[in-house]
This record gives sequence, C-alpha cells and structure tokens, in this order.
Amino acid sequence: MDDDEAFDAPFDEIDTAAHSRHYSWPPLPGASDRSPHAGLEVLQRIVDGEHHLSPGSHTLGLALSSVAERVVTLTATPGEWALNNGGTVHGGIVSGWVDSALGYATATVVDEGVGYSTLDLTVRYIRALRLEKTPATIHAEVEHVGRSTCVGQAKVLDTDGRTCASASGVMMLFRP
Repeated sequence: MDDDEAFDAPFDEIDTAAHSRHYSWPPLPGASDRSPHAGLEVLQRIVDGEHHLSPGSHTLGLALSSVAERVVTLTATPGEWALNNGGTVHGGIVSGWVDSALGYATATVVDEGVGYSTLDLTVRYIRALRLEKTPATIHAEVEHVGRSTCVGQAKVLDTDGRTCASASGVMMLFRP
C-alpha cells in the first residue's frame, strides 16, 4: 500500500445473540510485493494502526502489540466461534496464533524482498485456554537466522500469565 492510499481497516463484527460473525479482510498484496510484512518499520506501522495484518491473522483475532528485533508480542481475542465442543479455544486456532507470531518474529530479521513460509511447526498444549481468560498474549522470539531458515519459539499466555501452549518452528526464507 502506498503512503498516499487511504488505509481501509478490516473489521470483525460478532453478534453473540445470533451466533453470527461478519468480517472483512484486507486485500492481498500484488504479485510484485511478495513480502509485505518484512522489516521492523513495516511491523511498527501495523502496531501504530497504519498498516494491516495478514487476512489470516486478522481472521484469527490477532493484533500486533509490540515489535523489536527478533521479538514480537501479539494479543488474541477469540470469540465463541473459536471454541471447541468442550468450551475451550480450539487447538487449531492456537496453532494458527503461534504460526502467525513466529512469522511476524521472522519478519523482524529479514530485509524487504525476502519471503518466508512455515517449514515446520510443533505446538505443545499445556492447559486449556478458556474464553474468560482471554485476550491471550503470544510472545515469539527468533533464536537463529541462517541463509535459508529462521528458527523461533513462541508461548501463549492467558490473562493470569499462565502458559497455555508453547511452540517451536522453522521458517523457510526465500531470498532474492
């Protein structure tokens, strides 16, 4: 998105009484922009509300809270739509959160034009995450950056600061 273009923020409207959800997502980047979330400057624009998260991250209820080199913090605000039949946040949703967090952590250490994609993801579920213990906080940190891969760790914490899940992942880097 050019600085001159108007920022059209996606929205997410949930009607709990009707058990319905209506949302929009940002447009996908053009073919010439393969890494729209690369570098600290772009990520800081997301934190500042001047740029958007990826459509998938937005759909999962994520918000980027803070960024620094090698480290990101996100918050996740799920609705009832994210619960399993046991009444806790579905493990697939949590997995999506940590995958996104590891991707954004990777974005802090790559230059513009470098693409990245999940190569490996391992999630360990430690305790159930209940809706009343959200928004969850997700911390992700890059441990190693190589020529072709980036290795990171993530944790999902409830509002009491208890770890609900931890994850490790490897991102494949696509350098020009």
